[in-house]
Amino acid sequence: MATTELDLQLALMARRLSKPVRLHGPSGFTVLDRPAYQALWRIVDEGPLRPTTLAGLLEVDLSVVSRQVRALEDVGFVQRQTDPADARASLVSATDSGRQAFERTRQQRTEVLNEVLAGWPEDERATFVALLARFNDQLEASIARRQAESSGG
Repeated sequence: MATTELDLQLALMARRLSKPVRLHGPSGFTVLDRPAYQALWRIVDEGPLRPTTLAGLLEVDLSVVSRQVRALEDVGFVQRQTDPADARASLVSATDSGRQAFERTRQQRTEVLNEVLAGWPEDERATFVALLARFNDQLEASIARRQAESSGG
């Protein structure tokens, strides 16, 4: 397979995976962009988190996380509270409705993936996951190496 074909297939997958996510919240469906959904995912799985910690986990600037958290607050999926370890800082945590909306959406996404892979033999599923994990690990290492080289480090 040519590298250009791989690039095309990765671009198609990224485009399909970057579509807005519909979450069923307390006032009907809420549409979140992919970055806000990923922020909610981290908050649900690892929260409560300081915004700076969330920015590090998502590998984005704090200003980006601030916008994502604000969007999630506006729809009632997260809330801020004072960090008991440092009253100058805040923690972001998922609300019950945010957690429920996220879990329903995660279940729907799992159902789609199961549908897509339904005709695949188990060994092919396992191979696909292993190769994708290897690809992502090597991609991350290559990007990090190039960033270090370009910054003189």
